[in-house]
Amino acid sequence: MTVGLLTLLRWLPRPVRNGLANGIARVSAKRDTSTNRAVRINLEACFPQFDESIRQAILERYIALHLQSYMLLPRNWWGSDKTIIDTARLHNKHYLDTALATKRPVVLLVTHSAGLDAGLLALSPNYPLQGIYNPIKNPVLDYLVLRGRNRFGAKPLSRGSGFRQLIKGLHEGQLMCYLCDEDYGADGSVFAPFFSHQKATLAMLPRLVSKTNALVVPMIAHHDSDDDGVDVHLFEALQNYPTGDAVTDATTMNEAIASTIRLQPAQFTWKLRIFKTSPHGLESRYTQVTRGDIQIDDL
Repeated sequence: MTVGLLTLLRWLPRPVRNGLANGIARVSAKRDTSTNRAVRINLEACFPQFDESIRQAILERYIALHLQSYMLLPRNWWGSDKTIIDTARLHNKHYLDTALATKRPVVLLVTHSAGLDAGLLALSPNYPLQGIYNPIKNPVLDYLVLRGRNRFGAKPLSRGSGFRQLIKGLHEGQLMCYLCDEDYGADGSVFAPFFSHQKATLAMLPRLVSKTNALVVPMIAHHDSDDDGVDVHLFEALQNYPTGDAVTDATTMNEAIASTIRLQPAQFTWKLRIFKTSPHGLESRYTQVTRGDIQIDDL
């Protein structure tokens, strides 16, 4: 049913499809749900300089953009190669090409965003990609999403496959797609600033880079609702990374991710519990937000 509905929505005229997504977003953004509360606490923490009306507008736009990109998923599965290539725009591609020209392995530090799937698909005709993905519970949808991701030869590996295969791929010239903007808990993490608030940050990437001598190139993909295109933004490779100091390296990585988000804040996947783990050993601040007994300064 989900696949059929998405296929139907994909073929609606763009103004109708976007209008539907915008209408749903306007209604959804006003609802008092745990997800919306999490989004609001994230936005207040990361953008305290914005007033409430601006943050509410970002929330609404965030919902609309993610819905619009979700409605276009069938293009990734069944669209022609030409359509995929023609709807993609690569910005500052020279940063990635310069990194590859060094002949060192390259890790793409990818930010969760509305254009994530379309953005990686846009890169894959010209760059050999690999990365970890979480299987979807719906087996039909999982098959189709995986089919879209590897249609140009990319190699998605299910979570739990281990890093040995990823490291092997790096040494063979494949780019590793690495997402590290979520909070996976205190185990294996260090606390480092993210938009000036302490965030549990996985300490895996510096070890991986040290082991492989890789360069790390930040990336974010934006959905463009005006033409159904995807804008892939690439950034200069991280400098003097890693240093060997876990907190310093986590801070460098977090700032790189934050820089990608600042381009267009509504494109980031704000529903993620990015501040889930407290550095003070307290219960989840999102649980406290639900009860209404947390102050933003506690973040």
